[in-house]
Amino acid sequence: MRPATNAIFIVEDEPLIQEMLQIVLEDSGFEVNMAYSSMEAIATLEAQPSKFQALITDVNLSHSELTGRDVAKRARELKPDLPVVYMTGDSAHEWTSVGVPNSVLLMKPFTFSQLVTAVSQLLHGGGPDASSR
Repeated sequence: MRPATNAIFIVEDEPLIQEMLQIVLEDSGFEVNMAYSSMEAIATLEAQPSKFQALITDVNLSHSELTGRDVAKRARELKPDLPVVYMTGDSAHEWTSVGVPNSVLLMKPFTFSQLVTAVSQLLHGGGPDASSR
């Protein structure tokens, strides 16, 4: 199956945040797919490893056995060059030691323009900015 242009995969366990992210990214021209849990996310990534052009994941996923970091690591095993944007409100201090290389971390709360800019930079070869690993 041919990958969709600008298909983004979001892993977020808060429905309201998921909805807001979907609206903003779709308004910015991205196709958005979502998962509520780490296990759902990994199953989707394993079933369609080439579909997505970027992964956006919350670091701490409540009601999940694995974290967003675990999802990102599995995603990179399946697609080594997949851009990753982490979102967190409290795990930034761990990111440099446990985040995947060439990723971006956004601290909550962040503006939607920061999210769109981070995804666009990673997708279009601009690379991660100073807040990235």
